[in-house]
Amino acid sequence: MKSSCLICIFFIFVLFNCQASETNSLSLSTLDNSTNNIVQAEESILKIIEAGGIPGLSCAVINDSVLVYEKGFGFRKKDSSLTNDENTIFNAASFSKTIFAYLVMLLNEDGLIDLDRPLKEYLEKPLADYSKYTDLSGDDRVNLITARMVLSHSTGFPNWRFLTDDGKIKLLFEPGSRFSYSGEGVHLLQMVIEKITGKGLQELAQKRIFNPFNMYHTSYIWQDKFEENYTLPHDQYERPKKIERRLEADAAGSMQTTAGDYARFLQGLLQARGKHQVTVNEMFMPQISIKSKRMFGPDAWNDTNENESKNLSWALGWGYFESKFGRAVFHTGHDFGAQNYTVLYIDKGIGLVLMGNSDNLESMARQLAKGIIGDIDSPFDWLGYPHFDPNRDRTPPPEPVAIKLTVEELQKFIGEYSFLENRRLIIKLENNSLLTSDDGKEWTELFAETENVFFMKEEDVKLIFKFDEANRVIGFNLLVEGIELPGDKIK
Repeated sequence: MKSSCLICIFFIFVLFNCQASETNSLSLSTLDNSTNNIVQAEESILKIIEAGGIPGLSCAVINDSVLVYEKGFGFRKKDSSLTNDENTIFNAASFSKTIFAYLVMLLNEDGLIDLDRPLKEYLEKPLADYSKYTDLSGDDRVNLITARMVLSHSTGFPNWRFLTDDGKIKLLFEPGSRFSYSGEGVHLLQMVIEKITGKGLQELAQKRIFNPFNMYHTSYIWQDKFEENYTLPHDQYERPKKIERRLEADAAGSMQTTAGDYARFLQGLLQARGKHQVTVNEMFMPQISIKSKRMFGPDAWNDTNENESKNLSWALGWGYFESKFGRAVFHTGHDFGAQNYTVLYIDKGIGLVLMGNSDNLESMARQLAKGIIGDIDSPFDWLGYPHFDPNRDRTPPPEPVAIKLTVEELQKFIGEYSFLENRRLIIKLENNSLLTSDDGKEWTELFAETENVFFMKEEDVKLIFKFDEANRVIGFNLLVEGIELPGDKIK
């Protein structure tokens, strides 16, 4: 018996040391055909995220078209014992659009949608007759919009209508004539796809992509199982914020996933064969050249030739560029307290997925991409990613001072509000305090700064309520990190 136990212990010891040795010797291939020792790479990653004020990171690497590395770094919540691992759920933000793009390409492959057929032909009535699109009445240019234009971001729509001067959806240019990133276009195509198939986005993606690619920690709709291991968003001062549990599938940004799951999607694209390979090849083909100086902001309308040498373009659902390492596609993800970046060098079979629970990831993306896979060609300047400033002020601004309002004054704010088309905000009065929630489960107290302005403690969020002539609340402007999102009272 003793001899048997000693043998078991010996084998466990050998196995453990072999595994430890394998981890220490594991290396990742970089774009210049050199290798990156994983232990040194992880040490570098930890230093970068600490210096950049990034509480947590999910990272995955593809070599030779195969997922070879996935790991979580840092913390799910700053100043806690909750650490990220490879199964921690992150906010995918606009990574959602790439999954949706491939779904559309599969439906095109099946003959259910023609990429060049005007979307109006798939609808029962003119687009302007739908409640969300009445502002387009009288503009016949909307009849030109196709799925190809949506996936190449050349519809002419703004990114979001709430960012326009009057808050209305409109065409900013002739469809198909130039690149301009638009979540509005993605929303329109999602509506068309769901009408064509008679199925919701979540069901379609689950059957056609998530299940086939073994993406077991991915969903367009919040899942109860995510509660066990999700990461909180953090602002630029590393303050944890409330997570948003999206209960409606949104092709433009509701997906939750892990870096590893998302890399399995990339692996599936690289390993596609037969008709799927033809579909992927078309998806990665540049559709429209990008001339703008920046992706967003005023410089999105100022043209330049500085990216011409890279053939910077937009493919079907993906940004596209070329370098000495061949063709590459990329995408970003940006939400409040969450920033992501992915790049896939198609001809090298090398890819990187970075998902951060922080508003600071973009400032460190250059260092991470270069340090992990040797990527120095991603168009970070065009994306508007800031350069890291080690001297930036990390002191959060002082919180507003709360004033006391009577119960009668608070009662008029009770109700349900809508914003961003399909988002909801519920406000109730409990124990003489206003509470708000987006899902009816987790509630946050609202504090009055003035008679019509309320704030959330430890959140960079304010609600500026609007009234009609009878002094009844009709809506609000939701102020988040300097951006105003208009909302209407619906109940």
